[in-house]
Formats: sequence, structure tokens, C-alpha cells
Amino acid sequence: MTRNYLYFASAILLLFLGGCADKTENKFSAPAVKVGVVAAEKGTIEMRLHVSGPLRFIAHTTVSSEVSAQVKSILVEDGQAVKQGQLLLVFDDIKINENAIHAASTLQKNESALAFHKAEFEKNEKLFKSGSVSQSVYDQKFSAYETSRAQVEMDRAIFAKAMEDMKRTRVKSPILGRISKRYVERGDWVSEGGRLFQVSDYTKIYLEARLSDIDLAKLPMKGIYEDGIDAEVGVDAYPGRVFPGRLTYIEPVADEYSLFEIRIHMDNPDMKLLQGMFARAAIIFNTLDNVLRLPRSALLDPVRNHDHNTVFVVNPEGKAVFTRIKIGMTNRRYAQVLEGLSEGDVVVVRGKEILSDGHAVEPKDLSGEPPSQK
Repeated sequence: MTRNYLYFASAILLLFLGGCADKTENKFSAPAVKVGVVAAEKGTIEMRLHVSGPLRFIAHTTVSSEVSAQVKSILVEDGQAVKQGQLLLVFDDIKINENAIHAASTLQKNESALAFHKAEFEKNEKLFKSGSVSQSVYDQKFSAYETSRAQVEMDRAIFAKAMEDMKRTRVKSPILGRISKRYVERGDWVSEGGRLFQVSDYTKIYLEARLSDIDLAKLPMKGIYEDGIDAEVGVDAYPGRVFPGRLTYIEPVADEYSLFEIRIHMDNPDMKLLQGMFARAAIIFNTLDNVLRLPRSALLDPVRNHDHNTVFVVNPEGKAVFTRIKIGMTNRRYAQVLEGLSEGDVVVVRGKEILSDGHAVEPKDLSGEPPSQK
């Protein structure tokens, strides 16, 4: 009986311990975690360098006076768009016209004197050769002729300038653009060389930025100098809009902060972009095609190009598997995968912070959503 009692007690104890074990296992079994996932895929990775700075106009042309005269009329307004060759300003030409008339009269008088001195010289030249006049008489006639000829040449230059000054009383725009500054008012007296207007070419504009030598070394210098390289420009004044540009200029000498100025040029046909607007650009300096890639947001460790990293891969049983991989080049969105993953492998990009190796997950495909740009 004692033996039977022991068997019975042992059975009861085993049942009790088994029940406790089941309860403990059920109590501490972690529920599946909802996570966002994407599949590693073949695609393109664009290598970009991000810069920012103000916009500048390509050309500011200062229109200056070519005569000394009084402003008679101004035919344009501040900020007005003008065509190349468009009339901007007219000077009072009364004084200039008087100068031209006087120059013409003086020239006519001195040309008559030249004709007389030329005839006298030619006549005395023949007499001198025949021995009919002395050397001193010949020299006198020759000197009078040369002096008269020099005077006429000077008079012709004065008259030509007077005629040009008549044309220069009508000032035209040398370029297509807008009147960005006006320096004179109607009635002002302007000396030759005095500033009249500044005309700015609004049809082209550039982003002015600065790069360190380390960032500059990433760029293909030969391509920049030959044809330029592509860039995408965003302007704070127009959120969400992208303006195509090309990096075509690098200042060969660093400034006092050891930074190099670069210029990204853009077309501006609708003149929406104005000098002083703040812009940000992504310079596309290299493209990797048909490489295995995954979103950077899947990586668990700090990102270093051509180094190892880790991710959580979702296996067929719905478990998160801690996986070591090697990455190549990266940009703000993607990382190139060199080792550790195959095309189609599913990796966790959202919710990975609370996972551990072997944790059950409930995955949601995020392939249709834009990749994280963090």
C-alpha cells in the first residue's frame, strides 16, 4: 500500500509540475510584433552631394553714357523687362548737334586750305626739281602742306566723333533682361562714362555654394570642366518643385576658410527665380546601376561605406533573424548590398528597434511607400 501511495503521489506531482510549466510558457510567450518590411531588390543608386546657397544672376550689365549731355527722357521703368536693342534713354542733343555743325564747318574750311597748300606744294616741287626755286622755299611749301594735311585729319576725327555722339544720344539695352537699377533722373547732367542703368539677365541664374576639399575630391573634375554634371535644385520659395541644373564651374582657389566656390547653372525662362533666393541642390556625381540595394532605414548600425552592418531578415517561419551583411556605397535612401543578402530577402525597416533575434513578427509590406531619406 505504501508503494501504491508513492506512485500516486508521484503522478500527482508530475501533473502539477507539467501544468505549472505550461502556464509559465504561456505567460512569457512574446506576441508577434507588427513590423514594416521591404524586399532587397536590384536597382539604381545615385551618388549625390548636397549643397546650399543663394541664387545669383548670370550677368549684370552696367549701361554707361558715351557722351556728356543732359538727360532728356527716360523710356523705361525700374524692374521693366527689356529686349536687346530696346531704347532706354534719350539725351538732349542740342549741344551735341551744335558741336557737329561746327566740326563740319571747320572741316570744310580746312579741306579748302589743304587743297590750296597741296597745289602750292606740287607746283613748287616741280620748280625745285628744275632749279627755279630755292631749297628754303620748297621746304616752306612742304611744311605748310603737311601742317594743313594733319589739321584736316584731326578735323575729320572730330567730325566723326560728333556724328557718333549724335547716335549715342539714344541709349539702347545691350542685352535681354530687366532694369535692376537706375542711376539717373530726367534733367540730370551726365558726364561721359557716367552710369545710367544696370540691366540683369534673368533668363539664366546660378546657385552659389561652397565645398570643402574633401567633398570636392568626390566629384569628377574632368566631367565638370568639359560638359558639367547634373544637379537637382530645390528653392525654398517653391516647396516641392525641382529645377534641373548643371554644375559647370569650380573656383580653382580656396577662400580664407579653405572652401571652394561652385556654381550650378539653371535656365530661368519664366523669371520665377530671383537673385538672393535660398536654394538647396543635390549634385549627382555617380550612378550605380543594377545593384542589390535595400533602404538605409533597415540598417541597425552606423553607416560606413564598404563596411559591415546588420539587419533583421524575416524568415519563412515569420521570425526576425539577426543577420550580418556588408554594404558598399550609400546615399540618403539606399545602401548597396555586397554580402549577406540575396534578391528578394525580406528585411525589417520599421519596428526593428524593439526586435531581438528569433522574435516572431507580423510583417507589413512597405514596398509601395517612398523610402526613408533620413
